[in-house]
Amino acid sequence: MIRPAPFRPALLLVFLICVALLVSPVLRAQDTVQPSASAASVQLQTELQLERKILALDLVSYREARTKEQAARDRVSASMQRLDQALGGDSLALGTLEALFGELSAARATASAAAEQMDWQVRLLQERMRRISFLEGEISGRGMRETTVAGRWQLQLSPTNQTGAFVLQLTGTAISGTYTIEGSGSGSVRGNLVGNRVQLDLLDSAGNVASTWTGAFDLASQRMAGTWLATELAAGQPAQGAWNATRPGTGTERQP
Repeated sequence: MIRPAPFRPALLLVFLICVALLVSPVLRAQDTVQPSASAASVQLQTELQLERKILALDLVSYREARTKEQAARDRVSASMQRLDQALGGDSLALGTLEALFGELSAARATASAAAEQMDWQVRLLQERMRRISFLEGEISGRGMRETTVAGRWQLQLSPTNQTGAFVLQLTGTAISGTYTIEGSGSGSVRGNLVGNRVQLDLLDSAGNVASTWTGAFDLASQRMAGTWLATELAAGQPAQGAWNATRPGTGTERQP
């Protein structure tokens, strides 16, 4: 009688270890690739928070500079009043005039330096606010790119092997924008997004529908793909084909 082979835990343990060693690099690679977009967003958020904190300190410095500038202006006014009073009197000594004028000149020099310091603080605030505005725009744009079809797309068409670009806006479910296609010119885009389904009409410069495009938007991979159908047939050119669109800079622009 044939007996079944005895169960050997040690062999099973070795097998499981081998499987884990083979699978773990794949999992680590996925963990490395997938969080990249969110990691960039987190970095932008961190930079924005830091810039806002520094802006609060810059505002404190501006208020201090403004207070000093106002005090220096007040000293100039006071020195000018004393000089006017002295010059309006019945008797004025040369030494008094020289002292009062020296006091006024010193006050003016201090006020000029204080005004320059205040102006520098204002320029610093402007530059800080520009950086904050830039970071807010990056964060907003990144969020839009990650959640909608809005933004810039790079196109690949087959079987014509043409390249091009979309620049799209999304209002509700309505899509609008512009397109350029190598060898076919440029024009406007209109369409809609329902769920993940995309339907687009490409209009030529005269406002006529040159082709209709249907496809799907994949949020996770940030890709769109589908088929196109020409409504204006050109001699020797195919009437239909496939298309795909990717975000610039994703490293997948040339993938079919």
